[in-house]
Amino acid sequence: MQPEDIDHVEIFVEDRVKAAQWYEKIFELRPIPELGVWAKIGPLFIGNKDRTIKIALISGIKDNDGSVNRVAFRASGGDFVDFINSLGRTKVSFQERVVTRDDLVDHGLSYSIYFDDPDGNKLELTCYEHDYVKSHL
Repeated sequence: MQPEDIDHVEIFVEDRVKAAQWYEKIFELRPIPELGVWAKIGPLFIGNKDRTIKIALISGIKDNDGSVNRVAFRASGGDFVDFINSLGRTKVSFQERVVTRDDLVDHGLSYSIYFDDPDGNKLELTCYEHDYVKSHL
């Protein structure tokens, strides 16, 4: 059996509504109406418009048992550059320190920037259009 894709990633958060608002502001991920019934008893699902990204926001705190280390989002070159350029206006932090353009990591084949959501979940925005990013930053 070969899976088609990853259906969703579960993230534990203190307040699902506040977390959903943050993910909408940063990644334009919004609550998924057709999965809204589950939010009454369990996870609040958010995602992008074509549902290629889905995150289940779950109330509570989970001890670090190694189940999820980081969630990495892939962006196009243009969107990645726009995000990096917005860091002065869009405040994101990594280990309680505000992330700036200087935190950009060049992996040779890709660029990444690392930060945390307000509940401390580790996130990464990555882009494989290395030449584009290099020439536009």
